[in-house]
Amino acid sequence: MAGPGRFLRGMAHALDLRQREAVDVALRRAADESCAAAAHELGFAQFRFGFEGVVCGALPLAEFEGWIWAGRLMARGIEWLDLDRPEPAAVAAFLDHAAGLAEAPPLSVSGGLCWGALADRPEVDGSGYPFVEELEVMRQVFRTASRGEPLPAGDVHAVAASLEAYGTSGEEPSLPLIHGARTAYQPAHALNTAILSLALVESLGMGAEERRDSITAALLHDIGMARLPAETVEGDHFSSQDRARVRGHPLEGARLLLRQSTPWESAAVASYEHHLRQDGSGYPRLSYPREPHVLSRVVAVCDAFDARLAPRPDRAAFDPVSAMLELERSMAAQFDSRVVSAFSDVVMRHAGSGGLALTSRLT
Repeated sequence: MAGPGRFLRGMAHALDLRQREAVDVALRRAADESCAAAAHELGFAQFRFGFEGVVCGALPLAEFEGWIWAGRLMARGIEWLDLDRPEPAAVAAFLDHAAGLAEAPPLSVSGGLCWGALADRPEVDGSGYPFVEELEVMRQVFRTASRGEPLPAGDVHAVAASLEAYGTSGEEPSLPLIHGARTAYQPAHALNTAILSLALVESLGMGAEERRDSITAALLHDIGMARLPAETVEGDHFSSQDRARVRGHPLEGARLLLRQSTPWESAAVASYEHHLRQDGSGYPRLSYPREPHVLSRVVAVCDAFDARLAPRPDRAAFDPVSAMLELERSMAAQFDSRVVSAFSDVVMRHAGSGGLALTSRLT
């Protein structure tokens, strides 16, 4: 995870300078600015510090195993640290406290930073949602893709394994779907699509290998959207140029996935094909019509259903039943009727039992 590592190394450098005597003020200011820039680029992140090292979101950072500053931060009462594009002044104040140069309350909140001891950590809104950490990992994956850096394959596989374990736990799992602000839509949508895909492939009776492939394909099907300008993705209105850019995301995503060292052929295929229609239309435009791969058809249905649950500038969000009816109306031309039928059974079964939970928490 390059982003968290860059921030922690910058923080260690800034703290080390505070421990030295007669350090040039300009040098310390430059270190603080570098740390603040790394924090701002990282965006939203959650860290936990322990004697074994550092955990970011759900994942231990191997590079920081036994990190000396983890123990020092704990000694200062800093066992966790949350970032949300913090202000440079807030970062400098935190560094002063972490280095023992200033005091702060046991639970401190300042300019996009929040830290304290685990015992003092407030309950997170949406703490009942089972995939808080997985959502944060997917945020990091999309940020990495937006920078054009290699995707963290281990992080994606960890999220996929967590979802698979939840879906195959032996109990009848719920379908906990989440929607955040427009700026957080893509990671939430990726996670929602994967949760729905897992339930759908189970209903279709697919094997274990197809199940694993479907989860990864669903998590990464819209990764090409990360390469679009923020104003296109988050804007309130789409121009014709914006629509053309959006229509390019399946091809961009497939290219990005095929360039990775990890063999993600199934995910690349699903990325390329999930907006193709059964009647040969859709996008990207093919030179000759063909039937999309079965995993692409699974992802297409789950993608379209979850997209309808989210509000758009030109319409309100659908409720689950209305969203399902919309899919069934467009089934003949757009989707595989067998997949839609199986998906309808999944949605209605979970909605009827109260197991389809929609939440707008964790925005």
